[in-house]
Amino acid sequence: MRVIPFRVAPFDNGTYILVDAHRDAIVVDPSLGEKEVLEAVRREGMRVLAILNTHGHPDHVYSNAPVKEATRARLAIHRLDAYRLEEVTRPGGVLPPAPLAVADDLLEEGRLDYLADVRLEALHTPGHTEGSTCYHLPDERILFSGDVLFAGNVGRVDLPGGDARQMEASLARIADLPPETRVYPGHGAQTTIGGETGWLKGFRFAD
Repeated sequence: MRVIPFRVAPFDNGTYILVDAHRDAIVVDPSLGEKEVLEAVRREGMRVLAILNTHGHPDHVYSNAPVKEATRARLAIHRLDAYRLEEVTRPGGVLPPAPLAVADDLLEEGRLDYLADVRLEALHTPGHTEGSTCYHLPDERILFSGDVLFAGNVGRVDLPGGDARQMEASLARIADLPPETRVYPGHGAQTTIGGETGWLKGFRFAD
């Protein structure tokens, strides 16, 4: 299993491709990285089977539609964030309108079977949004944390759908993963669980 990481402008989003020995692949959070993702897919002859959204904020899902159309991959998001992909309820923001993409799979907690030889789990970690989800590869000690955990920081809880107490519980759960677990976040530099443990254990938001 190999991870191909991208840091995508203009919001420094983390966009990732997981590719196995058969060149089957998953894209985590296309963000605004359509060009980078599709160039890598073509260059390496990958077959993208799924697009996984860690949550439904526009900067993370912006290129869902073009990546899905180009690869014919399935699009998956936690069921509690699926409304964020809908035209009527899609939150506004600083980005111009993007093509909409309907989710094929509404996720809960548990194992995902998109890649035959890879153990991949969806961890429902609400707090940043209702359906925020981390994607965990326990055998490879890898976590895609979305906007739940960053290097030295945590995601915001003051946006619609955010909840500080839920985020604290989600962070406590993540903090219990093996310290060597590599964290690929939704923004900024990569880190490890062990590298964040000093402040992450028992983390609480100020009242």
